[in-house]
Amino acid sequence: MSASLTRRYVKPLFEVACEKNELERIAGDISALDQALKGSPELRRFLADPSIQRRAKRTLIEKVFAEASPYTLNFMRVIINKNRPEILNLTHQYFTELMNIHRGVSPGILETAVPLDDEAFNQVRTTLEKRFGTRLDLERRINPGLLGGLRVRIGNNVIDGSVKGRLAKLRTNLAGA
Repeated sequence: MSASLTRRYVKPLFEVACEKNELERIAGDISALDQALKGSPELRRFLADPSIQRRAKRTLIEKVFAEASPYTLNFMRVIINKNRPEILNLTHQYFTELMNIHRGVSPGILETAVPLDDEAFNQVRTTLEKRFGTRLDLERRINPGLLGGLRVRIGNNVIDGSVKGRLAKLRTNLAGA
């Protein structure tokens, strides 16, 4: 299934969310959908099963997400009617990307060998925001394999300030000498 197909369905939902001033509510709905799909293999199989009638799938979605925005429910109905349940699995990812672009936020990953306290984390984030010229939403990850230091991934950029990365660079330099 192509990413462009998923984007083609998710973008109009995002635009409606902005237009109707329901971005936070619909983002919450999409997050709940993502959690339900990830937490229930039975739900994923049910929605993907071509032998189950679309009406039964819509009924289940309407019951499970009864509190969701009417726009979110309509989006899910369209996906089911078009027999594209795989789009539901990727909706959260693309909706989040659109929200980040809308808010001027870049997602990233900050890996450290040991947990950083909040003060150190905020200092690193502030430094990186100045360097990249954008607000950052950094996911913290602990990776003992780094040995020390940190590694940051923001988009296609990787900053490897880890001990492991420095050792690898030193090894490469020594091998080339």
